[in-house]
Amino acid sequence: MPFGEDITFSRHALNQMGERGINQNEIIETIRSPEYTSKQDTKRTRAVKRLRRNGKEYLLVVIYRSHPQGIKVVTVFITSKIHKYLYQ
Repeated sequence: MPFGEDITFSRHALNQMGERGINQNEIIETIRSPEYTSKQDTKRTRAVKRLRRNGKEYLLVVIYRSHPQGIKVVTVFITSKIHKYLYQ
């Protein structure tokens, strides 16, 4: 992904970010430097990256769509199921 590519957020993603305490910088870092990516289907990509919260290790999971104008984040969540999402 080119460094300057525009990243936008769906309404659903913004709601999830607010509910889950996830900030845009964490999401952008996960998209730009993921530990793991996988194609969800022909249009969506899942990017994951470890993060620490309250002394525990979690994964930030970002689902996004690439399009000619940039990237649109569809949804985001944090999970403790590291092996399920990182080692598939």
